[in-house]
Amino acid sequence: MGVLEALTRLPAWLRWLFAFLPLRIAMVAIIPILPEEAYHWNYARHLDWAYYDHPPMIAWAIAAGRGIFGDNPFGIRAVPLLFSLGTTALLARMAARFYGEAAAVWAVILFTFAPVALPVSAAGFPDSPLLFFWALTLMLAWMAIEGQDGRRWLAAGAALGAAMLSKYTAVFLVPSVFVYLVGSKRDRRWLATPWPYLAGVVALLIFTPVVYWNWKHQWASFLFQSKGRLEESQGFRPIHALQFVEKEVLAILPLTLPLAVVTLRRLARSARPEECFLLAGLLPIVLVFGAISFFRPAHVLWALPGFLGILVAMAGHAVEGGDRIARFYVRSRSLLLGVCVLGLVVGGIHLKYFMPFISPMRGLYGWGELADRVRALRPELPESAPIMAFGRKYTVPSQLAYRLNRPYDVHGSHLIDEPALQYEYWCDPKTLGGRDAVVVVEGGPRAAETLVAVKRHFRSLEAAGDVVVPIGRRLVFPELPVVFHLFKGRGYLPPPSP
Repeated sequence: MGVLEALTRLPAWLRWLFAFLPLRIAMVAIIPILPEEAYHWNYARHLDWAYYDHPPMIAWAIAAGRGIFGDNPFGIRAVPLLFSLGTTALLARMAARFYGEAAAVWAVILFTFAPVALPVSAAGFPDSPLLFFWALTLMLAWMAIEGQDGRRWLAAGAALGAAMLSKYTAVFLVPSVFVYLVGSKRDRRWLATPWPYLAGVVALLIFTPVVYWNWKHQWASFLFQSKGRLEESQGFRPIHALQFVEKEVLAILPLTLPLAVVTLRRLARSARPEECFLLAGLLPIVLVFGAISFFRPAHVLWALPGFLGILVAMAGHAVEGGDRIARFYVRSRSLLLGVCVLGLVVGGIHLKYFMPFISPMRGLYGWGELADRVRALRPELPESAPIMAFGRKYTVPSQLAYRLNRPYDVHGSHLIDEPALQYEYWCDPKTLGGRDAVVVVEGGPRAAETLVAVKRHFRSLEAAGDVVVPIGRRLVFPELPVVFHLFKGRGYLPPPSP
């Protein structure tokens, strides 16, 4: 059997998945490493049971990829790409199970061209494994609910545990399944059996590495993601809630919002168990973060996994709905695909080369030039001189450590007694006391304040030039250049013990 003949025998949704694969691989290989990815690459170079701001799954994934492909964009994103393909396949299988094979094709299309879902699911973000294990938990939980063998719940519990090892927001799957079971006359019977609760026990057992790390570190991560987030409240500000809705629409549904609206209306009125289940997967996570957004800005990725079930339902409505909007999307599928492919190509080129008239992501630029300057400066200091990078919480030290491939020699802002997230756990400032260092201070609004703090922590500080990276190509409202100030720090003075 030839390759082409073998491909024709595959399900249609799988052929679509393979058709989009070259585009995904090109994006993975070409787009520069984002600050968050560089930070998580540092996770992978300091493997642990958990981290201050996230569970460990993304670190383990990046460690596996870099072990095979090296310290490069593809090495960082290889395993996340597999997670992304797995998420797409799970959504397709769920759509096929609920609505038929034609809906499976739509599920592949809708997920592949959700502007944020595709890049994030194939990048070095915790959301990559989270989306996969969230979809897997939904699939296995539904199979358990529909079946007669309670042991299937244990598999769903294992998937939930893996989702919780990916990102804490996976906990919203628990109220989602519970809300569905409570509201379902047909399936409420499971609440009178031990199986859903045993699934919870399995999930907690898999989650124990994170509990262990927190126990060893005064529950730091749990406190940061709960009490710490609440302390960031800015008071009741409805504008933040409107921005939350706007970000979710632009990130997931910019071209398919009408289809999403009619699908949500369909789910709200539906008595079909599978559609009630899909709606339950959305409500807890979106309602909670929607409420939080009234008091502080909510990140666009926080509620992202809740929309996976809605994408499945949208795929179903596209093939079953029969209304004017469903018919429009069926007729316009080729145009939709063309616009989406063009958008992804333009976005990828922009992230790589910065196209005129489009605002740049400033966290992508200047790191190569800065790394070259630091390499040139290091021989002027003792061989053991560390690199101290001060600026945003993790961006500067993470990108610099990645570019230099020196994750154990680059340290963050906790060295000058400022917050530095996970960097606070990778280096005790006292171990660097008295040493000379290459010092990097990121330019910007806080540069002067940061420099004052740096001077307090060295016996002397000698200017070693600036790295200035122009990124503005716009004639109107040009972007300011990226600036880094470099110094030779003599005799580091650690902060006093608390």
